[in-house]
Amino acid sequence: MRPSKSDAARLLTQATFGPTIASIDEVHAKGATQWLNEQLALPLHNPSHWQYVYVDKGPKGDSRYVNSTMESFWLQAVRGNDQLRQRMVFALTEIFVVSTVNSAVDIQEDAHASYLDMLSRNAFGNFRTLIEEVSLHPTMGQYLSSFNNEKEVPGGRQPDENYAREIMQLFTIGLWQLNNDGSRKLDPVTGKPISTYTQADIKGMARVFTGWSWGATTADAYNLLMQPVAELHSTSEKAILNGVLIPANTNARDSLRIALDTLFNHPNVGPFIGSQLIKRFVTSNPTPGYVSRVAAAFNNNGSGVRGDMKAVIRAVLLDDEARNNNRITDPYFGKLREPIIRYANLMRAFDVKTYAPIVYRIWNFEDGAFSLGQNPLRAPSVFNWYQPTYAPPGMVLSTNRTAPEFKITHETTVTGYTNYIVNQVALQTERSRTEMSVYLDQVHIDEYLAGNVSAELALADQPDALIDRLNLLLMAGQIQPWLRDIVKQAINNIPITDNRARDDRVATAVSLIMASPQYLVQK
Repeated sequence: MRPSKSDAARLLTQATFGPTIASIDEVHAKGATQWLNEQLALPLHNPSHWQYVYVDKGPKGDSRYVNSTMESFWLQAVRGNDQLRQRMVFALTEIFVVSTVNSAVDIQEDAHASYLDMLSRNAFGNFRTLIEEVSLHPTMGQYLSSFNNEKEVPGGRQPDENYAREIMQLFTIGLWQLNNDGSRKLDPVTGKPISTYTQADIKGMARVFTGWSWGATTADAYNLLMQPVAELHSTSEKAILNGVLIPANTNARDSLRIALDTLFNHPNVGPFIGSQLIKRFVTSNPTPGYVSRVAAAFNNNGSGVRGDMKAVIRAVLLDDEARNNNRITDPYFGKLREPIIRYANLMRAFDVKTYAPIVYRIWNFEDGAFSLGQNPLRAPSVFNWYQPTYAPPGMVLSTNRTAPEFKITHETTVTGYTNYIVNQVALQTERSRTEMSVYLDQVHIDEYLAGNVSAELALADQPDALIDRLNLLLMAGQIQPWLRDIVKQAINNIPITDNRARDDRVATAVSLIMASPQYLVQK
């Protein structure tokens, strides 16, 4: 049975950077499974981030430092046809975090462009390959100091343990042994959670990640995986996870293979990674059954393959818990939309772009009272903007639930977001409708209304029809009566005396919806 247009918009809200009328019609016609399979089969985006940043070197105008990588990120996120891949890559950037903040790669645009491309090519591949390429990418190596990490000196220097710790804690197995449904295993004697690794395991893993450096000395070195340097690699016996011993004199490549195979085959990986992807796409509080089904897809794709990320994505997005509309009324179902996704939703819904060539000069959303409080590739630490287990004080914490995105939701970010959205869509009397600013993040959406929201303008004198259209685009058809009444009253309070009044009606409706609590919580 074909999904309704509201159901199609709901899937697109979960799986992409936001619905468009065209994409809603596509999913409505094809159904969720066919659309998903076609998205999974699409080739990599062309041009790649590396091509845009390093080869083409434009069109970037006055870009500096990592600005051109940010431009490329937004270009693909907003205009890429491979929307599922783009959303998956964004999710992976928040799990396998590298950042330009307090980082050895703070101004290396090619480093971050190449890292995004690496995540792109592995987004629909196998997790074993993904975790190896993450481990060997020079951007990650420099960010978490496994790059040029040297072997131990007896009685002296020891290998850096940073990456050894984070690959276990954040990238693969987590801190506690898990059941397949994501619940913690408990020690039968003490009744306490069982840790997944020890400090001795970290020391052993740190020795694994010694002896890795540049893959080339040419200018494109950031686009090549790190290569072993034998004289820097520890040849000691390495005791790692689950009692595995890597024999003395094992070379760097074989040590890495054994270590990554050990992590990849750990029973925690399915529920640990699966639950995080559910939280990125669908809901902050999946049921144990939902986590278990996604973990099962990770463990076996149906053909005996472990770690097939296509199977995992299908399990996340096609599960009954994701698709059943009965969940919409569950107060504990859903997730807070993070600021980056909200803004991309706005740009996709209304086809926001500059004049040719299209350049998204969106570089910093973090500062001031007119800002979103979040920026791609600028997380404050390897723990991302928020951790998947974060629970704000109050009912969420007391009921043992999580709401990760609320970590960056406070007075400053709420005010900044509201001001930013209102400022983006409100008409400014001193600006003409054809004026074009140099910086997109200073351009008001009203400058695009004439060209890109003509359908909305045509409905300005029909408040119910206008709200219906915005409800589908921005709310997946879920607008509640109280919000509808507020928006309709605000529209009716603006008499249509000229074209500017029509613009004001549309801008007011969009602003009120996107600033509403109901919009902010994705269901």
